[in-house]
Amino acid sequence: MLTIILQRTKEYDNIQKPPNAKTGRVYKTEPSTIGELVVTDESGAQLFKCFTCENGGPSTDTPNQDKRIVARTYQLYWTESSVALPKEWKPKCLSTYTDERKEHKGRRIHIHIGNYPQDTEGCILLGYADNGNGTIGSSTDAVKNFYDLVQKHGVENFRLEVREIQA
Repeated sequence: MLTIILQRTKEYDNIQKPPNAKTGRVYKTEPSTIGELVVTDESGAQLFKCFTCENGGPSTDTPNQDKRIVARTYQLYWTESSVALPKEWKPKCLSTYTDERKEHKGRRIHIHIGNYPQDTEGCILLGYADNGNGTIGSSTDAVKNFYDLVQKHGVENFRLEVREIQA
C-alpha cells in the first residue's frame, strides 16, 4: 500500500486571483489553505512530493459548499470530469471517496490543476511551488507526474490521509 499524506500547513485570507484576460471575469477574494503532499511506499521511501492548495476555512462533507474536505483517510478512484487536467489525461480524473460518511459521495473531490483558491471549487490542487502568498505554481507538471505515479502503481494501492494544520 502506498500512502499519500496531505499535511495542511498554512492558511491565508483574502487571496485575489487576477482577472481573466480573455473573458474579463473578475474573481472574488477567497481564503486558501496551503499544504504539503508526500507519497511514500511501504518502506517509507518518498516517491513524490508537492504542495497543495485548498479552500480556506472550515472543512465539510456537505456537497456544493466550495470548502475543503474533512481531515481523514480517503481512497482514490478514476472518474471523468471537465476540471483542469493535463491534456494527456483528459477527461480521466482522480477523485476521493470514503466509506465513513455517506454525504461525502456527493462531494466529487477531484485532484486537479490550479494555482488559486478560486480554482479549487472544494477540490485539491497540486503544484511544485509554494508561492508564499496563498497560491501555488507549476500545477500542470505536478498533476501530470502525480497521475503518472498513480497509474503506474494502480489507484487501488493508494490511501490519502488528510491532516489538519498542527498547532
